[in-house]
Amino acid sequence: MFLLVTNNSELFKCVKCGFFIDGTALDVLINVRSRIHLGSVLLTNPLCGNLRPNHQPFRSVLIDEKSGLVDLESLSLIEKAIEFYQSCYQSCKIITPQNLDDSLREDYAYIDCELLRESLEQYNMISKSQFNTAPLRTKNS
Repeated sequence: MFLLVTNNSELFKCVKCGFFIDGTALDVLINVRSRIHLGSVLLTNPLCGNLRPNHQPFRSVLIDEKSGLVDLESLSLIEKAIEFYQSCYQSCKIITPQNLDDSLREDYAYIDCELLRESLEQYNMISKSQFNTAPLRTKNS
């Protein structure tokens, strides 16, 4: 079963099967690691978008949730992502969804949605037709 693990409530509302984390991007990665320990496999890179943790408060990861043996490649990728996030949390100010005003939260949520759009379409995970149909916000809007 394909599952999206995310702290992006807007994206969570639009997928067929998701797990919402009311927390930080690091919390999402730690939850995914727990699922990998139970046998799940990463379908998207946990650092997709190449955005530094202090530039993106949302993190969404698509997995194939199953039980069984640990997929060592998935485990290695998630461990590296967690290590990267932890090092950034110690050295710079981290943006969390809870610390943003509505306008900024919407912008960051949109970026997260766009980063996952192709993968969600590939795995037929989108359940709502209005999935992020709004154009990118501008400074004048």
